[in-house]
Amino acid sequence: MVPGNFPADVPFSLTCEGCDGGMEIESYEAAIAAGWTEIDYAPDLPMANFLGLCPVCRQWREDQERGRNVPPASQL
Repeated sequence: MVPGNFPADVPFSLTCEGCDGGMEIESYEAAIAAGWTEIDYAPDLPMANFLGLCPVCRQWREDQERGRNVPPASQL
């Protein structure tokens, strides 16, 4: 179910705030099922309507918070 604060008339297109992933995700539900988090409507982005955090970048962020500074595989 799409959050109520998302506009119903905007096509779902997604990009990750940490990498360029997400364009293959076709819906909010598919993004959640794939492990995406922190998905927000971002109408000012040039390439997508929504910004989120992919599972790889989320793991990298969690590792950084634990003191590990290993870049995500998508940024190697």
